[in-house]
Amino acid sequence: MDIVTKNLMSNFRAEEGLSDDIHEAILFEHFANFCVVSKEYSEDFALEDIHTGDGNDVGSDGIAIIVNGTLVNSIEEIADMASSNKYIEAEFIFIQSKTSSHFDGADISNFLFGVRDLFNSVSRLPRNEKVEEKVKLITEVYGKPVLFKRGNPICKLYYVTTGKWQNDPY
Repeated sequence: MDIVTKNLMSNFRAEEGLSDDIHEAILFEHFANFCVVSKEYSEDFALEDIHTGDGNDVGSDGIAIIVNGTLVNSIEEIADMASSNKYIEAEFIFIQSKTSSHFDGADISNFLFGVRDLFNSVSRLPRNEKVEEKVKLITEVYGKPVLFKRGNPICKLYYVTTGKWQNDPY
């Protein structure tokens, strides 16, 4: 990892009050999640509300669900917005982060396969508790398709790495 990224992560750790002994890969996951979600959502949010990486994470280290401009973390929030706004405008953000110095086609494929699996009615992959909670929110959004008056939900995938693209043909 380059010195600029290391220093950015060190400052990020201090600003967020994260432990000095947090593993570098986990810190990078939080850092990547923060950078991506901050770009898409301008309000404050808790890192733990996004972080899903922890084994059985279907290849996603972070999942953010934004409904009607609000980052949601419960079925009740979605139901309240649907009831009060009479529409649902949803955006799903999936983040995979890698500290490796190169791109790995297999990692990218696993990430894509894992995200796709989240939208299947029957999962082929084991899911941790955080991912299961996000799937419940996705299911709640898709359970109200008549409220998609402003368009279907948008799905954004971010693969964040410190590596450099080398025109890999695969």
